[in-house]
Formats: sequence, structure tokens, C-alpha cells
Amino acid sequence: MQKPHSRWIEILYGPFFRIIGFFYRVFTANRERVARLKANEKVSALIRIMTILVLLGWILIWYFTPDESRTNLVDEVKQSIGISDSPPAE
Repeated sequence: MQKPHSRWIEILYGPFFRIIGFFYRVFTANRERVARLKANEKVSALIRIMTILVLLGWILIWYFTPDESRTNLVDEVKQSIGISDSPPAE
């Protein structure tokens, strides 16, 4: 038989811990999947090559952008990744 307060704890906090457990299981499964992919030489090389190609693509886009549009391009990229030039509001 459960004590009355333990039943309330289960009702109030049980779903919270079940959700945390669900996300933890998904997180660990994804980490294991990524570790298996990185252990494969071909997949690791493919990821590395794709990363370098995307970086070179962005460098080429920046290089061939006209000077008047370059600052706008840099500002758009900063905004898309969450970097702001304005000081934080206090």
C-alpha cells in the first residue's frame, strides 16, 4: 500500500520523469548511431569531404559577392546562426 504523499508525488512528477527518460533514451540511441557512423572509415571520410565542400562553397559565395552586398550577406549569416552585433538588452 502506498502512502498518500507518495501517490501525489507519482501523479505530479511521474510524467515529468517519464518524458525525461524518453528523451534520454533517444539521446543515447542517437549518440550510439553517430559513434557507429564515425567508426566507419568511408562514412567518416564522406562527412569530412561534404563539410569541406560546404565551407568552400560559402567562401566562394562570399568572395564573388559584390562589395555593396557583402556586408548584407555577412549580416544575414550572423542573424541565421544567432550572432548579433547589438549589445544585449539589460
